[in-house]
Amino acid sequence: MSSATDWFRGYRVAGGPGPTVVELEELAFACRLLEGAADRLDAASWALLRASQGCDGLSRASLEARQALASAREGADAPWRVADRLRQLVAALRRVVEVYTEAESAAHLALRVGVVATASQLGERPVVAGLLGSAGVVLGVAAVGSVVAGSIGRSLLLHRPDPLLPVMVRRAGELPGRLTADGRAELDILAVGAFLRSAAPGRQVPTLGPVQGAAGLLFGPLPAAGPTALLVRAHPPQLPVPRTTAGVLANVGRSYQDGTATGIPGTPTGVISVQQLTHPDGTRAWVIEIPGTESWVPNDTTPMDLTTNGRLLAGLADDMTDAVLDSMRLAGIGADEPVMLAGHSQGGMVAVSVAAAVGSTYAVRAIVTAGTPDLPRSAPPEVEVRHYRHQADAVPQLDGTPDTTDGRVTVVTRDLDSTGGPPVSGPAEAHAIARYVETADVADRELAGSPGMRSFDAAVRDVLGPPGTTGVTRQFQATRDPVLVSAQPPRVVPSR
Repeated sequence: MSSATDWFRGYRVAGGPGPTVVELEELAFACRLLEGAADRLDAASWALLRASQGCDGLSRASLEARQALASAREGADAPWRVADRLRQLVAALRRVVEVYTEAESAAHLALRVGVVATASQLGERPVVAGLLGSAGVVLGVAAVGSVVAGSIGRSLLLHRPDPLLPVMVRRAGELPGRLTADGRAELDILAVGAFLRSAAPGRQVPTLGPVQGAAGLLFGPLPAAGPTALLVRAHPPQLPVPRTTAGVLANVGRSYQDGTATGIPGTPTGVISVQQLTHPDGTRAWVIEIPGTESWVPNDTTPMDLTTNGRLLAGLADDMTDAVLDSMRLAGIGADEPVMLAGHSQGGMVAVSVAAAVGSTYAVRAIVTAGTPDLPRSAPPEVEVRHYRHQADAVPQLDGTPDTTDGRVTVVTRDLDSTGGPPVSGPAEAHAIARYVETADVADRELAGSPGMRSFDAAVRDVLGPPGTTGVTRQFQATRDPVLVSAQPPRVVPSR
């Protein structure tokens, strides 16, 4: 088991009301500690002055006490002098944070501009791109083939296994996680988006956010999916009353279909869980828990499919957003009752889309997502948002943009390697909801009270309530199954 310090060092916080630089969070925290120490030293200097004034009289003891106190108050290491030096150090450290951030942002921006410009030019010249791609594939296959052939040849000649081949196989399995962890997956998606967008008919002006347009080109022309019905589940399982953000995400995992690692037996695809929480004072609050993709087939019978993913990334209307809004209406949520939306993967995108769509209809206080890309749409400014992401998870990078943070949006990123996870996680494990529940649990405990966490944590407490809060779970199934849709005509939700 890793120590608390190891866990903290593997987590990084960006956004929120505190420092906004991920890599320099600990340095910024040190600045706050130093400022606090300077304030206490000033208080000590004042206490020495008051003590000196209290040494009245002309006795030898009084004179010696005043002399000792004056030396302590005005000497080279006097508290106020040390406090001044600490504040100078804080100012220098803060400047380091600013300069480092400006340099890093400029370098990243230049790299993104270069990727977009190159991919856009190739998109305008598909023949050249095809030739370059074919040449790259041929060279790559030839290089790998020669190494593998050489390893097998050495094994046959020397009559013993060659050590190189097992290393190559292991490294090949680790490659996706390593490419994702260092941010190259984001640049790859950016390049693909720019290429596809530029390949469209007509002259396309390059943009640093090409994924939305590329997704629109791919998913916009798809034939309309069948109408979506929202069914009320009879006798749904009563999920645990969540006390923490990790508990909310655990209930997202329990809402997945039967047969998945976290789904409750008997749960069908397309389930949305709505928990009514009753606080000890009688007030009500609500938690909406939305699973992620349950089918990679476009226009499938479940709207938690590939089509919904593409339409959300493209900023187009989708039936899962409509289904959640209809679930909230059927559950009877009051306009002034606090609401928390939670989702994993696609479910997180739906949660943000719902918050952007409700306006003043519902009092959405907080959104938590796990392994979710950013959307073209954003939540209203009064909503607190926290995104949990793993460095080795490629899914949050599918938007092709850097993490978007501000005073109300916080991104908590975990390095699985240094926090008890496998050395290099495979894509499935890095994206698993169970891993994200673990991430939220430890991050919430170890980072509690840090500036980037406070506002969101306060909003979640407003929803989850104090000890003694009780809950009732309702579940709704969104489906495009023609048989089920025809049996529920009053609850048909438009799919486009």
